[in-house]
Amino acid sequence: MAKAAKTTTQKTECINPNTGNSMFIDADTYKLFQKAIYHTLKATPGISFSEIVKGVNKCFKVDKVKFTKSVSWYAVTVKMDMEVKKVIETYTEKGVKLHRLKK
Repeated sequence: MAKAAKTTTQKTECINPNTGNSMFIDADTYKLFQKAIYHTLKATPGISFSEIVKGVNKCFKVDKVKFTKSVSWYAVTVKMDMEVKKVIETYTEKGVKLHRLKK
């Protein structure tokens, strides 16, 4: 009996800026979230994480993307990796943690 061929998907390493730990997620999923987070922050700089998640969901709705896994989990994972890569920055204003694209 022949064995089914293993399909391998490309993975992207995501690094947590707080712990330095890394994890791997599908490259296509990473690109999907990276694009949505970038467009959300470009449209509205200086927003909270929950507003980023709302923006990601809005981008998915506009692009008719059906994502069945945890949008919040992937959003925070990709957002933190984007911080490590100096694409976005986190800052505090009036006691509120906000995010924006790095200048």
